[in-house]
Amino acid sequence: MIKLEERRASIQPIKSKLKISILDDGDIKKINQTALNILEEVGVVFPSQKALKIFADAGAKVDFEKKLVKIPSHLVTDYLKKAPRRYTLAGRRPELDAKIGEGNGTYFYSSGEAPSIVDFETGKRRPSILSDVANMAKIIDYFPIVSLMWPTVSAGDKGETAPIHGVEACFNNTEKHLQTESVMDEISAKYTIEMASVVAGGRDKLRERPVYSLLLCSIAPLAQDRGGIESALAFAEAGLPVGFMSMPTMGLTAPPYQAADLAVGLAEGLAGCVLLQIASPGAPVFITIQPAVINPRSGDYMYGSAFSQITSAAAIQLAHSNGLPILSCANFGGSAYKLNSWQVGRENVYVSLLAVMAGADMSFGPSSLIEAGSLLDMSRLPFDREIFQSIDIITKGIKVNDETLAFDMIREIGPQGTFLGQRRTAEELPKLWPPSILFEKSQVIGEKYRDAEEVAHEMIDWVLKNHHPAPLDEKVRQELRKIVAAADQDENLKREIRGR
Repeated sequence: MIKLEERRASIQPIKSKLKISILDDGDIKKINQTALNILEEVGVVFPSQKALKIFADAGAKVDFEKKLVKIPSHLVTDYLKKAPRRYTLAGRRPELDAKIGEGNGTYFYSSGEAPSIVDFETGKRRPSILSDVANMAKIIDYFPIVSLMWPTVSAGDKGETAPIHGVEACFNNTEKHLQTESVMDEISAKYTIEMASVVAGGRDKLRERPVYSLLLCSIAPLAQDRGGIESALAFAEAGLPVGFMSMPTMGLTAPPYQAADLAVGLAEGLAGCVLLQIASPGAPVFITIQPAVINPRSGDYMYGSAFSQITSAAAIQLAHSNGLPILSCANFGGSAYKLNSWQVGRENVYVSLLAVMAGADMSFGPSSLIEAGSLLDMSRLPFDREIFQSIDIITKGIKVNDETLAFDMIREIGPQGTFLGQRRTAEELPKLWPPSILFEKSQVIGEKYRDAEEVAHEMIDWVLKNHHPAPLDEKVRQELRKIVAAADQDENLKREIRGR
């Protein structure tokens, strides 16, 4: 097995020396203007009386009966100016902080909330449970290539308050920044924000160093979720970052054109950001656009399409042109339906390579998900990790200086010589061929290399048995437990969840 070592959590964003642009300035201007036209003339549905009143008081055109908000362009531009381009997604230690918008490269997430998992011992599919959330948080804590944490599976054994239990499990098993996309009502939000404040050491410290954030999905096309929006308002009021994910699907919830898909998705994201800037000026926000295509032959939802992924990369330029950070929705390998397949290799390289080279602030990354994000296989993470190592190598480009040109070595060895015995070769060659799960030597006669899935499984097994994330203080752990127990007994919360 590839040798692993005990270590504390660390993060490793990828900073690309190579840059690409998908859209030219004229394209960006046209798409931005179309998004503004959509917001002013078509509008976005906000089924929340609280949100509607905030918009109406700010001067937007609000139809309270239809729950429709039309936002004049000048309000959009004025309020977006209040949104910060730079802020921190804090870890428990400053060394784990993701400095968003400061040119540090692309920080990668584990994404998820998958309802099913491949059981690590039996290899059989089953519903995910709370212990799976804790195990994946522990695994994510170990691997530096993952900088930011989502609960990658659901605590399906905890019923209606599963998202709150999942947040607790993550806080207890990783020091990295935690983001949720399943706390989708104001009551749940307040419970988990209180948990985050306990971890941070108080509300003021939480505002200074937000260890917790929210990602909210819009309802395509051009609508928001009531509970999600009210959760977002609570997060923003507490000073916690909030992201708005739009998921326009070409041919279904958006016109069958990439430009229109971007305009619809951008309008949804901007509407959410404007709401939070009205309610809590200066609240840290970001957007993400996850384009997809409907397979016309089967009706399947396909976000692994090259059309989708180049559109996702273009969204990076649109976000930055509006002064907003962006999470590039690469959806790392989620379209695949088999762990070690050619499809995983194809999708997982180009989607994240595009995100890094286009300058995404954040991107989905190694998370072990397949089947459109509905199934988690822990053993896939080492495959994902190696792909990211390749992306890191590719995007760094080629270093050219006197040392790397190595004329002194060439002159010394001369024609028909070999460089293998040189000291510098011994030092540098291992860097050109790092250890890989694909090339572990086999001890079986007739087999050159071991089965890669077997090696990957051994790596994850080692991490589960040997990695021990830095624990929270026992008083903090007990306080988190009390908050979760209170949520379990809260009948108002349960009614809210049932009413979604």
